[in-house]
Amino acid sequence: MERSVFEIVKAPLGWSVFADNVKIGGVYDSRGAALEAAALAASYTISDGGGVQINVPGAEDEKPRWAVAFEIATAILPTKSGRERSGPR
Repeated sequence: MERSVFEIVKAPLGWSVFADNVKIGGVYDSRGAALEAAALAASYTISDGGGVQINVPGAEDEKPRWAVAFEIATAILPTKSGRERSGPR
């Protein structure tokens, strides 16, 4: 019997679902929403006689969306070199 592995993975602005290393669906707001999508997809595999495994990371891996957006912005925005001035002198 074949077994499919579903992975819930942190995406830059939410959560994604992968089935056997192939991204399925879109980006979900929470781990729970991604789990629901994975469970629905897994139900089709079960109906066809296959086995499933669903992996979901723990809550410590979930960050607020603003924190993820901030990390992305600071990684791609250029930094200023030297002293910054607070205004005209």
